Amino acid sequence: MKANVLLLSFLFIGSTSLIAQVTQSSGDVLAKVTTCGDIDALFTHSGASMHNLMYADVNASKSSSSTVGQTKGSPYLVSSFEKSDIYKNDELLGSFYTRYNIYSKELEVKKTLLAEEQFKALLKDENIKAVFKDKEIQYVSFIDEKGKKRSDYLISKTSGDNYKLFQRMECNFVEGKKAENSMVNAIPNRFTNSSSYYLKNQSTAVVSYLPTKKSQLLKLFKENDKMQLANLIKKKGLNLKKENDLVALFEFANTLDQENYTVKSK
Repeated sequence: MKANVLLLSFLFIGSTSLIAQVTQSSGDVLAKVTTCGDIDALFTHSGASMHNLMYADVNASKSSSSTVGQTKGSPYLVSSFEKSDIYKNDELLGSFYTRYNIYSKELEVKKTLLAEEQFKALLKDENIKAVFKDKEIQYVSFIDEKGKKRSDYLISKTSGDNYKLFQRMECNFVEGKKAENSMVNAIPNRFTNSSSYYLKNQSTAVVSYLPTKKSQLLKLFKENDKMQLANLIKKKGLNLKKENDLVALFEFANTLDQENYTVKSK
């Protein structure tokens, strides 16, 4: 208990510069957090996200006569800060208010909901995760659709002994256009969001892209399990492009015998 109090007391002590570069390795940073109680080492910068800086520059470059109106959409998974627990592996580091900025790929963290408190961006490390009431977000390495190894924040959707299903969110900012004349409407700035799904093999810890086409998805499984999954998809009329149906499929897959349920490596 005494160690936890010390750990939390150091949370927001440190640099207030806009962007402070992290020079230590992730292992060194985590060791510093657990041994010295310096939670501030878990953050890469404070203030505004890189997205906010870019967007401010875009707005500043526009005159009042060329404005294209309010931006549509949002760069955030959820616009407001939500209560979350931050873990290093299975060790609770503390409870904070957190939101995920999809555009800048940052978990923005605050100790309170006070408007004057600046958020800090959480260090991108696979040993650190934010656990919310209804979701879990963690920086993860994975194999993408093109077979390339990448890293990004993934959102856990369901987890079991065999497999864990993740969602990956992506966000693009599209700059609007002013109206050329009174007969044409201006096109507002907008954020466009998209998502894809990834599957973690709990026995190998490999995370790879999950195809949502039925024939391609079923090829990932052994024959006996393939038949059971195909029957479930047909019986329930599951649409593999819908998140709820994917969750239902893998909740069932996690009830199958682990020894007979193995995704083939790419």
